[in-house]
Amino acid sequence: MALKRLKDLDLRFSSADVYEWQHEGVRFRYDRRLGAVARESNVNEFEDWQKLEQNDLNHAKQAVFNLINEEWL
Repeated sequence: MALKRLKDLDLRFSSADVYEWQHEGVRFRYDRRLGAVARESNVNEFEDWQKLEQNDLNHAKQAVFNLINEEWL
């Protein structure tokens, strides 16, 4: 199911450099050091890192929101 609002992202983990959200059993990660977001492919393996235009949490949340909604278009 697609998300309607950024506030609906389910934050599961956060540290100084890494944030993880989960949606319908799939985890998404933002790594501040890489300036990119990715979708989990296997347990604790993330692939297809997408570089952010601006390396900040707001842009990361928007990118994760877009990744989730891409699956439903």
